[in-house]
Amino acid sequence: MASEANVYALPIATQVWYTDKCEIAATGTVTYQVLLAPAFTDTIYSAPVTVPAGATKEIYVGVGNQVTITGAGSALELGTASSAQAGVN
Repeated sequence: MASEANVYALPIATQVWYTDKCEIAATGTVTYQVLLAPAFTDTIYSAPVTVPAGATKEIYVGVGNQVTITGAGSALELGTASSAQAGVN
């Protein structure tokens, strides 16, 4: 049985992610940051990352982490939940 990925219209704030990766399709300039579970006080990137208008970029988010994306465009969940959950009991 195939599952359907969630697609989000931007902007989104502190959205819990359900797959390993995210595809951002920017129609305007976009910035993103990933907050690490479980406390959501640490980030993956030292500063928000920019995606230029008209670009598409795949990023690592990780299952259970939160992503914030500002600007215009869309975000698509990619991949599976398997690799980010490896070793979790």
